[in-house]
Amino acid sequence: MATVLSVPARAPATTSSNRVAWLVGVVLASGVGLASMRYLAGGTIMVPPPLKPNFLAHPLAFYVHIGAGTTALLIGPWQFLAGLRRRAPRVHRLMGGAYITACFMGGAAALLIAPGSNGGWVAAGGFLTLAVLWLFTTGMALKAIRDRRIDDHRRWMRRSFALTLAGVTLRLYLPLAFIGAVPFATAYAAIAWLCWVPNLLLADRVARGDAG
Repeated sequence: MATVLSVPARAPATTSSNRVAWLVGVVLASGVGLASMRYLAGGTIMVPPPLKPNFLAHPLAFYVHIGAGTTALLIGPWQFLAGLRRRAPRVHRLMGGAYITACFMGGAAALLIAPGSNGGWVAAGGFLTLAVLWLFTTGMALKAIRDRRIDDHRRWMRRSFALTLAGVTLRLYLPLAFIGAVPFATAYAAIAWLCWVPNLLLADRVARGDAG
């Protein structure tokens, strides 16, 4: 009897935790996405001084990256709503197409921007690896859905969106680089990895758990 009763006792907590996590994700992704639009409106005035040389070297790539990344952040969380998939599958597919296109555009632009990152080769390596994995995971999600492998598609989408959220975690870390005693270039080199590696490890763990 104890075993039978333990299952429903845990389910509501798990569901509530998932909802809270989703809501936090929506707030952070939407907030950072909308705030990033200031770069599109304000141009170089809004760019922090340490990042400005790279911005000026690749202005078009930066604008594409910011615009596409913002689109992916705003759309991404809603693709995980089971209710949307059930009640409005066409909307889900249209939004998914927009998300995938945004990721491809943002990732391609990042390949141009990353080599000039403040922080030297360590930062460049971090952002280049992020860009490649962002393109790869999104491409695998697209291939899976075209092959009608729904479960694989969802797992790869988790990984893709975890990398999209690097835009959020980077901005959570970035103020520390300005207010700490560590030189900005040193801090930025660490942030280039910290902004996405934990995200991907967590998403991969969840995805593997779903597969089990």
